[in-house]
Amino acid sequence: MAEDPESVALLAEEAEQRPRPGCNRLVTLLPVVALLSLAFFFTPHTKSLRGNEAGAVQLSLLLFEPVDGGIERACRGADQNDNNPSHFVVTSASDLASCQLLCLEYGGCQGVEFHSGNGRCELWIRPDGIQASRSFSPAECYRRVGILEPVDGGVDRACRGGSTSDNNPSNYEIREAQSFEDCQRECLIAAECRGIEFSAGRCEIWTRPEGIQASISLSGFQCYRATSTANTETTTATSTLTSLTTVTATSLTTSATATSVTASATTSATSILATTPSPDAISFRGVDGGIDRVCRGANENDNDPSHFEVFDVDDLEACKDLCRVTTACVGIESIGRRCEIWTRLDGIQASREVAGYQCLEAVMFAPVDGGQNRACRGNAPGDNLPEYYQIATAFSMEDCQQQCEANSTTCTGVEFSGNRCEIWNRAIWTSIALDGFQCFRYVSRVQMTFLTEVLASTWDITGGVDVECRGADPEDDSPGYYSLVEASSLQRCQDRCLALTICKGIEYRRGHCELWTRPGGIQATKPLADSVCLQRPGSSPPGAVQTKYVAHYMPWFLGFDNGYDHFCQGNAHYESYLGVYDLNNRDIIRQQLDLMKNSSIDGLWIDYQLASWNDVIDVIMEETAIRGMGVAIVMDSVTNPNIFIDAAQKMVEWTSLSHYYRHNGIPVVPIFQTPDINFQAFPFEAYYMVRRESNPPAWANGSYPWVTPSLNSLDLYYQQDHSLSSFAIGAAFRGFRDCYSDRTLITPFLQMMGPTLDLASKFQPEFVQVITWNDYSEGTMIEPSWVCPRNLCLSACAQNVQNCLTTAACDSGFDPLDCSKPYGNFSGPVDPQCNSNAIASADDDLRLLAEHIRAEAEGTLQLDYGALSTFTGLVTETEGWYYRTSEEIMMVK
Repeated sequence: MAEDPESVALLAEEAEQRPRPGCNRLVTLLPVVALLSLAFFFTPHTKSLRGNEAGAVQLSLLLFEPVDGGIERACRGADQNDNNPSHFVVTSASDLASCQLLCLEYGGCQGVEFHSGNGRCELWIRPDGIQASRSFSPAECYRRVGILEPVDGGVDRACRGGSTSDNNPSNYEIREAQSFEDCQRECLIAAECRGIEFSAGRCEIWTRPEGIQASISLSGFQCYRATSTANTETTTATSTLTSLTTVTATSLTTSATATSVTASATTSATSILATTPSPDAISFRGVDGGIDRVCRGANENDNDPSHFEVFDVDDLEACKDLCRVTTACVGIESIGRRCEIWTRLDGIQASREVAGYQCLEAVMFAPVDGGQNRACRGNAPGDNLPEYYQIATAFSMEDCQQQCEANSTTCTGVEFSGNRCEIWNRAIWTSIALDGFQCFRYVSRVQMTFLTEVLASTWDITGGVDVECRGADPEDDSPGYYSLVEASSLQRCQDRCLALTICKGIEYRRGHCELWTRPGGIQATKPLADSVCLQRPGSSPPGAVQTKYVAHYMPWFLGFDNGYDHFCQGNAHYESYLGVYDLNNRDIIRQQLDLMKNSSIDGLWIDYQLASWNDVIDVIMEETAIRGMGVAIVMDSVTNPNIFIDAAQKMVEWTSLSHYYRHNGIPVVPIFQTPDINFQAFPFEAYYMVRRESNPPAWANGSYPWVTPSLNSLDLYYQQDHSLSSFAIGAAFRGFRDCYSDRTLITPFLQMMGPTLDLASKFQPEFVQVITWNDYSEGTMIEPSWVCPRNLCLSACAQNVQNCLTTAACDSGFDPLDCSKPYGNFSGPVDPQCNSNAIASADDDLRLLAEHIRAEAEGTLQLDYGALSTFTGLVTETEGWYYRTSEEIMMVK
């Protein structure tokens, strides 16, 4: 059997021989497979730092320096209070070194802030860098001071010391590394690292005090030295293009570069596709035939300018050459001198007919399991059906590959031995050892990334690659079996499944992640190109549901001394089981909290608008602490745009309480914002979570959904990957039935408690906000209550308020009728106008909530996902429909 190519290369270096002659040029692509998936920007790395458990890791001082000691410091801009969200990009990483590695890969990154508790990784991109910090645990802050720059081009170079003959073993330490990225991480955790040399499976950490001063040519090796950022300059398009004699250096865009695109999406694309294949290893195949086609993204109408960058070149071949040296290039669109270099993360997925244009996808031959002495197979070593390939005669591997390229629309790879060429038409998933054979996949860069991600996964593959998940049989694909969510990578899709106790497995393809929650699991698959179905490992126990159900609480019921009471001038449809109550009475608060506690509600999110409510909130804080319930303050600017300024001192006091809600140790501050809100950050670290709307403010860490008639709108919120920046907050509510005399915010809708609870449990967010406990003005309360008889003025109101509001004054009227609550009593028949014999109780909504929470905690919750998937809501939601003003709630300061 022939020697392994990587071993040959390693021996060549040790003996300081010239690179081996006669090797197939495509073998140098082998490191690509390992590098592709591990460089993805938004995927937390799984490899742990050595010494992490003991907390004794020294980091490279040539690449990052600690800011004010680094440990227990949060990064800041111009001063310790400058934490503008525009200063950084938030992602996640498994450890500090992984976070720093992301910074090295991210253009413009000046340093990092890393939180070990939750993996939060802030890549600081502020042009003036990190100039200050403040004490905060468990954050760490490091300023970037260096880069790993290529030595003599970096690729196909082996490092040397003072001269090309200086390869003294004392110059470096040898570490194992499966990818170039792993080798970079080893440098990051070595305090004296001066640079690295990487070849397949081997990483040299250079510690020579004078650093790396020379290199030699050696195929398959990479050499990079650590150097100060002050000594480096940005490489422009002109410098790159001058090396291509077939390309002119005139760009049709501003600040163009040949290796990156100015759009923000390109950084991610560059990271995931970061590789250094030989330019002549890249070939091209037509998209939908290629001729008279223009390239498109997700569909034929998707021509977003961020998908590509435009260059002026001599001809089609020059456009191809430019793509070959652009690491993020996934394909080209060409006509005349115009060249579009496509860098869209998910590749070119569509095209449309336009005469004269060509749309071509970048493809390559990638070795399967090393390529040499390997025979191709399908999903398993014994999977070699004759219909998988066509047999042709070829006199070399290059000849065999050219025949594959001639059938580029169907060819997926080749197997070559002697004069026999197998042109495969289905995915080559694996191979077997067989002397004299060679096996290569024919894939695009996007396909290569997908295959690499799957190869790196430890989850069980159901039915192999190129399949989608199914239930009992290949046609069983009910939408109720899974939740469609956002996930930037296969690893992220798996992470979201692991965070969901009811998840059985995933279906994944680029830009598509399904979390399968079918009780019977995944039992079948169906063919689908570039898709994979994976079973959740049985070794990963789901654990307990961590969702906290919290009641949105209104503390504004302060009696008649303030000249106003919501029961009389802001409500007419409903009456509380406690009557017209005054929260200055501590016993009322105690009764409410006891009822919540007995109903398995974890705590309260208290609406806060005015300082006059402080005394009541202080009582609530005391009573919730006694009962072991949590609290958070919802900053509501509806009556006071300066609420952040006015409440700052009190919020310091409240958030310091041990039972105030926190996420990873940081206080949670929900915000019910209005357009005129004057946001001023509190003098402490906080998660600012705003009410969900189309354009959240830049200072917000995340959002939460509010009452909506659209279940689809809620579903879209849950699909988002909130954990990358903060966390998910769900919503559960009975509906909305307001009573304002001069307007109706939206057509009333009811019967939403069950569906919203079921949908929340399908995604299991960190919090589910029950909206609301006691907002009688808008009919969202779950506090036990009943429907008031028509035109009745409550007795307490009749005694204290002139022009008492009754149902006749409600602009919303009576349509639809509320037939879910008793009429005029705690229990009994519903509204006579319902024409129903139904008997209801004032606490039906609360009992439904309590039963749901308990069943979820006990693992006995039965969800009808099929019915849930068809429930879209009762009325159509108008964007921005929910907007309260001070006049609408008629609050007197």
